[in-house]
Amino acid sequence: MRIRLLLLSLLFACAAHAQSPEEMYGEFITPETRAILERSEQLEREIEASEAAAKAQKTLVLAVSVLIGLIPLGHIGRKIVREKTWKENPGGTIQALFVGLAGGAVLFGLNYGILLLKIKMGDAFNTAFAFLLVAAMVVGSVYLLNKNS
Repeated sequence: MRIRLLLLSLLFACAAHAQSPEEMYGEFITPETRAILERSEQLEREIEASEAAAKAQKTLVLAVSVLIGLIPLGHIGRKIVREKTWKENPGGTIQALFVGLAGGAVLFGLNYGILLLKIKMGDAFNTAFAFLLVAAMVVGSVYLLNKNS
């Protein structure tokens, strides 16, 4: 019985005096090793911050591309509401909405692809060219929408 009590008290004493690995190896860690460990922790924090920034940038690109992709659909919807075409030609109105949706999907895909290409390639991809290409697609889509009306 005494042996069990002694072992139990030793177990509690060891558990209460448990040390972290840093405390256990503290006397063996040299200043150079400590500097390397601190540098690795700093690099981990920088990596996490850059991943968060990249995710935020991709979210912004997605939002801009969706807004640009909604331009044809919004233009067609505005015309439908102003001219009340759903009363006179419901089949043509539905067809126009599908064409606007398809055009918006194409614009979204092109914009998203171009902007992501700019992000991935960095300086190797000309920024002015990317924005000029996106603006040309928007102007071209609005021109085509107005030309057919």
